[in-house]
Amino acid sequence: MVKLLGAALVLFVAFTTGFQLRQRLAEHLRQLLGMKEMLVMLSGELTFARTTLDEAFLHIAGQGKEPFGALLQEVAGRMNKEREATLHDIWLSAVERHKEELFLDREEFSILTGLSENFGYLDVQMQLANIGLYIQQTEHAITRAQDELAVKQRMYQYLSVMCGLFLILILI
Repeated sequence: MVKLLGAALVLFVAFTTGFQLRQRLAEHLRQLLGMKEMLVMLSGELTFARTTLDEAFLHIAGQGKEPFGALLQEVAGRMNKEREATLHDIWLSAVERHKEELFLDREEFSILTGLSENFGYLDVQMQLANIGLYIQQTEHAITRAQDELAVKQRMYQYLSVMCGLFLILILI
């Protein structure tokens, strides 16, 4: 009876682990789509509304697209308080502070950090071209993540259950 209960517990933990890995992949894709949406909204704010960057950040943050809403709100708040700091430095420190919430790989993280390199230094058209470049890079990352999602979700689920069954066989 104890062996059966232990085997059921091992199988449950293996299944739960596979489910969590699948959810992490789905969250990764959701965040990439949110990052693209943030960039498109920023482009729209600069193009049509002609708002300043801090106002644009606050307006986009008000849309509630997490984790980017909190990031943009922090950047906008610090831009108003820390007049001597550059926007690039404020952006990098805010992104670093929110790093734990982001399910981005190194390349995707560099897209997010690189976004601020030309903020405030170029005219609006150059900033829009820069944002357009980052939108294209994000779209490439989304395509890659969608391809991985279909393959890896099934693989994680099967592999976790198979590892659980293997562990049960070893322990019995």
